[in-house]
Amino acid sequence: MEPSVQAGSRLWASRLAYLFSTPSRGDVVVLQSPQTKTRLELKRIIGLPGEVVSWVGGVFTINGRLLEEPYVRSTPQPPGDEGGRVWRLGAEEYFVAGDNRLYSCDSRHVGPVSRSAIHSKTLSDP
Repeated sequence: MEPSVQAGSRLWASRLAYLFSTPSRGDVVVLQSPQTKTRLELKRIIGLPGEVVSWVGGVFTINGRLLEEPYVRSTPQPPGDEGGRVWRLGAEEYFVAGDNRLYSCDSRHVGPVSRSAIHSKTLSDP
């Protein structure tokens, strides 16, 4: 599976998008990398504050309901990522994931991200 955004691609992103609104499920956002703090990454918002997110058998459920993800192609389960994990999100926490699930280091690996880590919203879906 190829990455959703190719190297050298250009996206429009707005820092003002969340000035009067909050991030929504499905938004592709630019956020501060949880691993390096100096790098920005693109991820899709999967879980919202107060929700329970689980990753089992290669699919997400939100509050016990299967999350439909038409933007993710069916892929084999990443080795060693059988799932069975559950996260309860706090008041200012979001669960993010990359669309290229086989190669994405995201909230499944580093946990939820805080609202303050989200810099902007992309204005066009990759």
